[in-house]
Amino acid sequence: MRVKLTWKERIFSLKNVSRTHQQLCLLGVRVELRRKNQYAKLRHGVQDADLRHQLPIEPRKIVLHSCFGAYQCSPKYIVEELRRRGTNCDFVWVVEKNILHHIKSFPDDVRLVMRGTPEAMRELATARIWIENERKLPEVRAGLRKRSGQVYINTWHGSLGIKKTGRQRSGLTRRDRRGLRNDDAQIDYFISNSTYATEFYHEVFYSPKAMIVELGCPRNDLFFLPEAQQVSIRRKVYEALGINPQSRVFLWAPSFREDGNIKMLTLNAASVAAALTSRFGGQWICVVRLHHHTMRGRVVSPLNGWLDASQYADMQELLLSADALVTDYSSCIYDYLLTRRPGLIYAPDQREYALRRGLCYPLTETPFPLAETGEQLVQAICSFDEAAYRGRVEDFLRGKGSIDDGHASQRVADLIESILDGKEVRA
Repeated sequence: MRVKLTWKERIFSLKNVSRTHQQLCLLGVRVELRRKNQYAKLRHGVQDADLRHQLPIEPRKIVLHSCFGAYQCSPKYIVEELRRRGTNCDFVWVVEKNILHHIKSFPDDVRLVMRGTPEAMRELATARIWIENERKLPEVRAGLRKRSGQVYINTWHGSLGIKKTGRQRSGLTRRDRRGLRNDDAQIDYFISNSTYATEFYHEVFYSPKAMIVELGCPRNDLFFLPEAQQVSIRRKVYEALGINPQSRVFLWAPSFREDGNIKMLTLNAASVAAALTSRFGGQWICVVRLHHHTMRGRVVSPLNGWLDASQYADMQELLLSADALVTDYSSCIYDYLLTRRPGLIYAPDQREYALRRGLCYPLTETPFPLAETGEQLVQAICSFDEAAYRGRVEDFLRGKGSIDDGHASQRVADLIESILDGKEVRA
């Protein structure tokens, strides 16, 4: 992290730039230094880092984290399956400050700790299993290292996704790559839902020793629930958002931009709703769910009549409740495929995005109608061919080797129970 310096400070200065690092500047040359004392304190919640190996590992403890700390994604559905079975576990969930208003969504038997605190590091140091859906870069940079007897399971948060990530990305600094390597090297299992995801993990992660197990994506199990259970979830979402039960939902879920740009938030809800009614009939409500990186550190008011669902924690429940979906580069639409409901892509900056972030394959190879302007999106809705779309969806899922069938949580829970029972041990 670079900080602005005066001319005197460029000659010589030593500044704290984070909880774990300092920046030394000598004659204009900047060098990053680790803050040793803070590094030791954060490591496992103890003053002396050498004590970390004396803390006993608790054999039934599982520490979980999901994107921005919410109770969501595959870690949530793994917990729900283990709780349904009555598996004897001590569940600890690492939350973040911006998720405090979602505290009530956590079950009473899941303990919560704040990310970046000594308490969270101590819980990680003494857990039998870590379950993560992104990376543990803040903890790794603060000194977290997996101990013998601990198991690290990564479910990732995107399946069949299109955005480049990990070592595929351009512009990574040496510090970035070091952090990725240190985290990736500790992962024991990747949970895959397709032959495509398996190949993707090999391509983007520095994890030559990790075992990639094709068990399916737990967060997608709810798309295969019995109709009555799906109706119950839909009712819960409608009530939370204040939506008329007779309305149909069109969900817009744009991804974030690395530079924080929000100029793409320009769709007009009225014209989109009119097109949906013209093509599919019924009354439509247009709902937007902004990415948590877009929301972080700013208040973004939904534009042009969109109902804001950005604070609804569980994206999968929103997807299940949506009658149609539009996104740009978010992997959510590749989960939504499993519903076989209409999906579209609105990507006004696709060329710029492909150069800046990078795409694993062209948007034209997806099953979705592609629009670069609001007018093109309206036209794509009005001319949407459901039969042809479903055929493209089936071809896409078959081509990617998708195995999601509604039983992924059960298979992952079987793996976890074998680990807890000492039948599956990885150093």
